[in-house]
Amino acid sequence: KQWYQRRVRAPQVMSEQSLTPSEDLPEPKRFETLYLGYIRVEKEKGTDVVQHAIEKLRNSNQSNWESVTMEVHVSTVNLIKTADRTLLAEHRVRFISFMALGQDESYLGYVVHGGPKIFYCHVYQSDGSCAEVARAIQEACTIRYQLLLSKQEEMKRAEKPEPQGIFSFLRKKLKQKSSSDVERT
Repeated sequence: KQWYQRRVRAPQVMSEQSLTPSEDLPEPKRFETLYLGYIRVEKEKGTDVVQHAIEKLRNSNQSNWESVTMEVHVSTVNLIKTADRTLLAEHRVRFISFMALGQDESYLGYVVHGGPKIFYCHVYQSDGSCAEVARAIQEACTIRYQLLLSKQEEMKRAEKPEPQGIFSFLRKKLKQKSSSDVERT
């Protein structure tokens, strides 16, 4: 639990400048929701895991629920308190392992890795359906994955070793010889 708590930023006031999206990434999507909280879960995925967490938090003390603006970015899901615009939590998209709607679609839960074999399910409630929120998080996960793949391809191209063999050796020697001949003239 301590490792997870270190991952959550201390509350800070969000300025309009800090909310401005990066030019090369899609603009974040914002949703007004109630954050019911989180509970530790045993598994990293499974609809039954999320459904159980939703029901447990749904039946919890409602005075602990927090009205938040959920900002879904490509790399993070930020929870900003509606009352004072402070950052309540920041969840890295890469640590979200599973997400599901509740039996009542106004509830949504997702599981976040909190450390080795530690998982937390965060639960939200919306006035309408949470399906649009789920689609935004799914889109962020997809874009994040595509960025990861393109970055890996770039790294592979940059690391491509020079071909070995007699022909590549001779080609290299010919290039060296022709460049030295040009320099003499």
